[in-house]
Amino acid sequence: MSSTSAGSSGTSTAAAPQSASASKPAASASSAVSLPPAAAPTTTSSPPPAAASQTPAVAGPPSSATVPAAAAPVTYTFPDGRLSFAHPAGWRVEPAGDAESPSAVNWTVYDASGSERVRIFYSEVGGAATGPLTRTVFYSEPVPGLQGHSGPAVVHASFFVDNIYGEPHYRMALTGGAAVSPEGGQAADVVIVGGNRVLAATVVFTGGPFAGDDAAKVWFGGEEGQALKALLMSFSYR
Repeated sequence: MSSTSAGSSGTSTAAAPQSASASKPAASASSAVSLPPAAAPTTTSSPPPAAASQTPAVAGPPSSATVPAAAAPVTYTFPDGRLSFAHPAGWRVEPAGDAESPSAVNWTVYDASGSERVRIFYSEVGGAATGPLTRTVFYSEPVPGLQGHSGPAVVHASFFVDNIYGEPHYRMALTGGAAVSPEGGQAADVVIVGGNRVLAATVVFTGGPFAGDDAAKVWFGGEEGQALKALLMSFSYR
């Protein structure tokens, strides 16, 4: 009986170390599975989501691409087919015949709102009006399209003020030569083109008279003044 007990005891003793040694690998496996999150692969090299969401905005077209282009000027040619000028798109030109002198014709240029902007006289007959005055010139420049077809003076587009008996009269018109006061205080109102045709083109100011020379200069440098300057400078004779 004692030997049987000893065998059982030995078996139990031998089994105990095996059980202990068998549990060690299990403990290692459990330890490998429970690695801390820091051991996982890092993703710090990937761009943050916010940066990716900004890419479409950078690739968009510039805001200037949505600005519409300005309409091109419109050219008006007189019935003789020789004299012409350009005016802003949306403006119109209306002729009016003189019943007493069919060869003398007046034209009026209206802006897009229907306001009268330029009065034009173009005929084979006519005269030059003169009078005593003192003139201050703000702008005067030769009109390229009328050079070689006018005389005796070179046609200019001019902006000036005539003081007649102490009263200012602002004018923007075509003038024969630079708009300076000739000696003796006389100045012609019309120019000659094509050898025998009289041409007068005068701007009609809107909104009442200018408060003074400074106000006139500010107006001339603005959009309206520059549009009317371009109209006068565009006159051409062929």
